[in-house]
Amino acid sequence: MPKPRGCDKMTTLLQEILTNNHEFLANNQLIKEVSKYPQKKFALLTCMDTRLIELLNKALGIHRGDAKILQNAGTSLIEEMGETVKSLLLTIYIFDIKEIFIVGHYDCGVALTSSKDMLRNMSSRGIPEQQLKLIEKDLQIWLDTYTDPVKNVLTVIKKLKANPFIPKDIPIHGLIIDPHTGKLDLLADGYEEV
Repeated sequence: MPKPRGCDKMTTLLQEILTNNHEFLANNQLIKEVSKYPQKKFALLTCMDTRLIELLNKALGIHRGDAKILQNAGTSLIEEMGETVKSLLLTIYIFDIKEIFIVGHYDCGVALTSSKDMLRNMSSRGIPEQQLKLIEKDLQIWLDTYTDPVKNVLTVIKKLKANPFIPKDIPIHGLIIDPHTGKLDLLADGYEEV
């Protein structure tokens, strides 16, 4: 049986991750128990951008156990009851969070792409045209309307405030981070609205 394309590279990366895990476990045997309930009682919705790994936590001064963190492409919120909103509701009603922070970032890759780019790349990877037609409108709504990360953060806040299942006493803050420096800019102070 032939190996899947790129298998050697994936095996190497997988092995590197497993080796790192063994070393981590050998050097960190006394890891402190942390509650699944966030100690700072807030949820953070942010982007999945690789530049935010470590940077965001340090820039916000948060640590393991402080917050519930949700990440997706572009800090997006499309559907009123999509998976991101359901996850936020879970943080409110099960994990007792008291505030929501929406943190977008400058130089966002989602703002620089389009549904046409995505569909073209999917087609070149062998996804059949009839399958692409099924998601074309969804991709247009998601990618083609996102052109400005600042506007997107404010739009997400507006959508969350309009959601009838999010309590009105939950402050929803909006910030945007520079992925190069970690500087935060305040876009919306949720305390002013509560």
